[in-house]
Amino acid sequence: MTIRNADRLTEMQAKRLQFGRYVLDLDRGGLFLDGTEIALRPKTFAVLRHLVENSGRLVSKDELFDSVWPNLTVTDDALVQSVGELRRALKDDGSRFIRTIPRRGYRFDSEVMPAGSIDGSAMNVASVPAATSDAPRSSSAGIGRRTPRGFLTMALGGSRPALFGMLGLAVLIAAGALWAGAGAGWKFPGLAGRADRSGTGNAEVGARPAVAILPIVNQSGDPARDYFADGLTQDIIGALGRFPQLTVMSWNAVFPYKSSPASPGEIARSLAVRYQVEGGVLQTGDRVRVTEQLVDAQGRVLWSARFDEPLADLFALQDRITAEIAGALAIRVREIEQRRVLAKPTDSLEAYDYVLRARPALQRPTRADIAQARVLLRHAIEIDPNYADAYAALAETYYVATSMGWAEAPTAVLDRAEELANKALSIDDSEVRAHVILGRIHIFHRQYEQAKAEIDRAIAVNANDAHGIAGRGNILMWSGQTEAAIRDLELAQRIDPDLDAMDRFALGLAYYLEGRYDAAIEEAELNLREHAGANFSRVVLAAAYAQDDRTDDAARVVAAIRRFDPTFDARAFGTKFLKPADLGRLRDGLRKAGLDAAPPGAPATGR
Repeated sequence: MTIRNADRLTEMQAKRLQFGRYVLDLDRGGLFLDGTEIALRPKTFAVLRHLVENSGRLVSKDELFDSVWPNLTVTDDALVQSVGELRRALKDDGSRFIRTIPRRGYRFDSEVMPAGSIDGSAMNVASVPAATSDAPRSSSAGIGRRTPRGFLTMALGGSRPALFGMLGLAVLIAAGALWAGAGAGWKFPGLAGRADRSGTGNAEVGARPAVAILPIVNQSGDPARDYFADGLTQDIIGALGRFPQLTVMSWNAVFPYKSSPASPGEIARSLAVRYQVEGGVLQTGDRVRVTEQLVDAQGRVLWSARFDEPLADLFALQDRITAEIAGALAIRVREIEQRRVLAKPTDSLEAYDYVLRARPALQRPTRADIAQARVLLRHAIEIDPNYADAYAALAETYYVATSMGWAEAPTAVLDRAEELANKALSIDDSEVRAHVILGRIHIFHRQYEQAKAEIDRAIAVNANDAHGIAGRGNILMWSGQTEAAIRDLELAQRIDPDLDAMDRFALGLAYYLEGRYDAAIEEAELNLREHAGANFSRVVLAAAYAQDDRTDDAARVVAAIRRFDPTFDARAFGTKFLKPADLGRLRDGLRKAGLDAAPPGAPATGR
């Protein structure tokens, strides 16, 4: 008996719904397989619940957005990530149960029926708590929102708490244990200090505390100064990311909350973090005032501080903020990490200002913005010829131009990127982005051992750098370690939901190689919505459509490929694979899509 609508659910008084070997427990807010709970984020649980309650019929994307993210504007990425998480949770059953209906939505293809009771005492709990029964409520925040918001009131008065004031990094070095004395690991049973009401018990020991540094509010009243507040936020994220005991969300992950309303609990559920830092900055004349507070998922203030310092001491101020946040979380710091955090990037605030102005172009690259960023970065280098970050950022502009197909002479442009990245490292060997860029240049030249060495150096400096983790995923994917590649690329996406075009392409291609064609299609379609020029994702999309027997869709995409790149040569595409079987699987899809015939005289410029 398939459940078609809520009326039939009420009629059957079903609190537990069964499909296949799975049970969806609406009271507990959990998904169970043979009595073992499968961890799902609240929004992902809400998506599954709506699909299951409407099994057998097409559920449009708009309907899912209205049900799961009511009264909020979210990007397709939020839904794609939730559906992807569901398919991964359901493993081999994922693509069979959840079918993508092209350009329309999804259909849950399984018989659903009321399930018997579940003995809670026999349940085996997954590593994080599943969604509670209130997960689908309309107050939850979505990823990618752009609606206006206001921050909680900052702690503007009084001096810093004695526990964390003036002690600086000495507190960190002296700290004898991690959070709550758990020196060997950290438990994540739920919200801090709250009794476990779900009966799900504790999470796996060893998980790292996750923290989101929310965009610092520009309190000057001048929107033109937003870049300064954003840059300060990014640098604090980068400094905290160097602590391997923490998982620190990327700037792209927290950016939606710059202008969108959300409570601490909503942010905690949406980003799957336990702690949040929020604050404001005001620059007046030659002084800068920063207010910050650390809160948990229930909005309880764990630490707050107000800093009022000369602008000339801005970098020392960033160090103090980082140190006190880490101290509030009782993070142990080794001497080498102390040196990294205390490293002063430049002696010139003017040069730093130019780098801050260039950063948005690297986060949302367009051809014109990348060119303008180069002008700004060259100004920074003219002011301070020993500014490692400026050289690394300039190197990235050349790498981005090559990866996006904007470079007329790719090899020469990559040589320039490599030269600048090496210059950055000659000044500061711990410059993370420079190591990542060198690693990706080695990938381009199919030098995977050298690439891995550079990426490993980047991750050793900052274990939370999404670009580094995704770079490692690229190496694994081309080297034939597809499952490991997917784990790294999905981890990078967890830290930074806005994967860049090449990394999302790599994730889609890895899904394709694993035969997860629905997931490959969704990643490719999402990449093309974000980056219309990402023709390499069209190739994966055509192959995945063909393997999924969607011949009309494959033909449509092939026509677009020929239109965007008339010289496309399928024989050159994918030649970076080390395993012949991977290349064979890709070429099989290209052949089925009708892309196996190369145009006359086509150059071999594959990926």
